Amino acid sequence: MRSVQYLASAIALASNVYAQVDSKVVCDSSTKLCLSSYTATEQKITFGIALPMNVSDPNGYDAIISITSPIANTWAGFCWGGTMVFNPLTVGWPNAKTATVSSRFAFGLTLPQPYDGADYTLLKGTVTNATHWTMVARCKGCTMWQANDGNNYVLNGTGVVPFAFAQGDVAVSEPANNQSAFNVHHSFGKWNHDLGAARIANFDAYVAANILPPAVVSTSTSNTATATTTSKSTLITSTVKPTSTATGKGKIPATCSGISAPKYTSVLAAGWKATKVAAGLTSPRSIVFDSLGNMLVVQSGKGISVHVMAGDGCVSSTKMLISLNSLNHGIQFSADGKTLYASTMTNVYSWPYTASTQTVGTRATIITGMYNGGHSTRTLLIAPHQPNLLLVSHGSNDNWDYASGNPKVGRSIIKVFDLNAIPSAGYNYVSQGWTAGYGMRNEVGIAFDGNNMLWGVENSGDDFKRKPNGGTQFDVHTDNPAEKLNYIGDITKENTKWFGYPTCFAVWKPSAFTDAKFQVGDQFVVSPNGTFKDDNCKGLATPPALTFQAHSAPIDAKFDADYSNLYVTFHGSWNRSPTTGFKLVVVPFKKGTDGAYTPVAPPTSDKGYTDIFANPNVEKCAGNGPSMSSGCSRPTGLAWDSQGRLYMTSDVTSDAEIFVLGKA
Repeated sequence: MRSVQYLASAIALASNVYAQVDSKVVCDSSTKLCLSSYTATEQKITFGIALPMNVSDPNGYDAIISITSPIANTWAGFCWGGTMVFNPLTVGWPNAKTATVSSRFAFGLTLPQPYDGADYTLLKGTVTNATHWTMVARCKGCTMWQANDGNNYVLNGTGVVPFAFAQGDVAVSEPANNQSAFNVHHSFGKWNHDLGAARIANFDAYVAANILPPAVVSTSTSNTATATTTSKSTLITSTVKPTSTATGKGKIPATCSGISAPKYTSVLAAGWKATKVAAGLTSPRSIVFDSLGNMLVVQSGKGISVHVMAGDGCVSSTKMLISLNSLNHGIQFSADGKTLYASTMTNVYSWPYTASTQTVGTRATIITGMYNGGHSTRTLLIAPHQPNLLLVSHGSNDNWDYASGNPKVGRSIIKVFDLNAIPSAGYNYVSQGWTAGYGMRNEVGIAFDGNNMLWGVENSGDDFKRKPNGGTQFDVHTDNPAEKLNYIGDITKENTKWFGYPTCFAVWKPSAFTDAKFQVGDQFVVSPNGTFKDDNCKGLATPPALTFQAHSAPIDAKFDADYSNLYVTFHGSWNRSPTTGFKLVVVPFKKGTDGAYTPVAPPTSDKGYTDIFANPNVEKCAGNGPSMSSGCSRPTGLAWDSQGRLYMTSDVTSDAEIFVLGKA
């Protein structure tokens, strides 16, 4: 049984200290309903809460929530746990003369997904007029939820609790659809709310007397619209000729029985084929294959599913292996295939695993203490030459995580842990293990080459403005800084290489800098001054082996069997106009006379990779906007099966897909 914890002012999921009470009781003269309310003064949004007198049920209790906002705020969201992730979110927006309420839950810094753990009933007072909109609803399931540590949390209905909100200024895709996509927030805020003052004696009677008739809710969404594909599952129109040879001996199926055509049109490199093998997944991320060839997929916010594979490369059956909503990205098998590892934002778990029955045993916690926030993925990788070593990559806590310049902080870093010496209470990520490299803002994709040396792909910073010493600030963010391919090296011993973050960054477009002359791949600082200049990065920060277009968001990397190619997924930009990424690329590699593997292209090249699988018009994609990708596939996780076929997840929506790729 999961433990239950109560959230009060001293237990804040947002990890902030709250001192004062910001809410007050406001009674509506027309409805006679008294709410404990808070108004965000800048946005002019009022959030009101009413609770029953009895709030002691360990399974949670009902609540009334009211959101009133100026019409200029196109949507507003209420965070029941005081933070965007891992708590129920109530999102409302105007819809003709009424308003829509949407139940959501975010498992990372992406569009919150529909959440079936909370049920809403709209109440009288829900209305939209020329100046304002109001949404009033009874919620069942908002006051208790499973957090990212696996525990159930219940709001302390008699105490002071932290709440948070966010609001947008871009209209939602489909106002009548409570599962509509909506754009990234424009602003957010936090406050302290007195729930003791929210309790009312006539709660149940008020709800019963004020229920609105059910509204007609649209179920079709723009992000599930049928793309202009043919009945076949591939569209090959590209003339790009990558340098890779055949990807393997396994044939790519023409179609998979029972699987619909791809949701979106794709463009494939010459000679390549992509077939959709699975659909209906929830934010599928990383993939691994067990010792019998079954495919395991992390579905962020849901758990791990297992897919039995047929000989032709299609899926023959599927089931949920582990239901745990805090699992969000990392997954690995031990060398013998008998232990499964997976990660949450804060922990790494292990399970005994039996491939023949696709079952797991009792869960154990092997690593704790990772940061609860920021970049949420924790990539896992077993060292093939020393299978007792588990690598765990941990990103920064924000765009600028200055503290992580010290490796002892344990962020923007890759650490190594010996699985043969796990302490009884598990490792503490920050204080134990050893460093494989640090100063990497968010090294999501990592892979070993043929010499068992580690490589990684880094997501670099956003919204950069250059401020020369004594000069005028100018914007470089559209094409700088570059995303990076880093050579990390030997992980069997402490590696104190610093890769630059949060001080030194790589140039992608030199012409954007009007105060200095750069080449692609050179390192720069945002605000050079008398103490630290661009040239100071040389000799201090390890430069990238190759760079990628800024904001491409590389999040997985896999070498082929002979290490002549590194395949990298570009998840796609969220704050660049026009958008970029949303594709699978290949980086050709070579083995030098010294036996070392390096990219074929030099570090100064902006042509060191070619497209394999791409969207035909990336400018129409939107990484964190409506529909998450607005009609585009979003390549995410990669894995090779035993036949040399490359599998790839696309995590655009709740109806996400998996493809198998290879030479036609």
